[in-house]
Amino acid sequence: MMNLKIALLFASLLVLTGCIPSIQKKWDVQPVEGTVVDAETGQPVQDVTITNQDDPTLTTRTNDNGQFGIEEQTHIGFHMLMVGSAMDTQTWRISHPDYPDAVAQTQSLIPPLSRELQTLTIPLFRQLPASPQNCPDFGYLLKLGQWRADKQIEQIEMRFVEPASCEDPEALDTLYEVWFPEFGSE
Repeated sequence: MMNLKIALLFASLLVLTGCIPSIQKKWDVQPVEGTVVDAETGQPVQDVTITNQDDPTLTTRTNDNGQFGIEEQTHIGFHMLMVGSAMDTQTWRISHPDYPDAVAQTQSLIPPLSRELQTLTIPLFRQLPASPQNCPDFGYLLKLGQWRADKQIEQIEMRFVEPASCEDPEALDTLYEVWFPEFGSE
């Protein structure tokens, strides 16, 4: 009888804190697909390597049409679900011997309980502005923001890549001004 009371108390506390025990399917890796193109010509780029920065086993290459895909990975198991959710950001490194490296990001809800296909179009540039030492992706992100503005691509079509490894406040301000000109510099 005492074990039943403890179990009910524990279950009540879980529900009150927003945690719900559940056995269900969970997405360990969300599917990602896309195309890599030369920014100048618009032509697809083949043999580009796309690698997840946090999990290098998630790597693929583009085909003859510049297309790539990362398969979803799921499992069924016991999970503690929380009512609130957050965003999980995955950063992808894009490399090809004829171009400087590029970077892209995908986001999915936490907990990942449904399939959320992410589709990317990644332009590669033959030359990039120099990046400060403490902001390695600055050159690509600056060029990408300028390219996006020149092509008048909406923010929804091309999401800003948060430069997590950038520790240069001036470089960050420059990126935000290029990507979000509607907020202006003050």
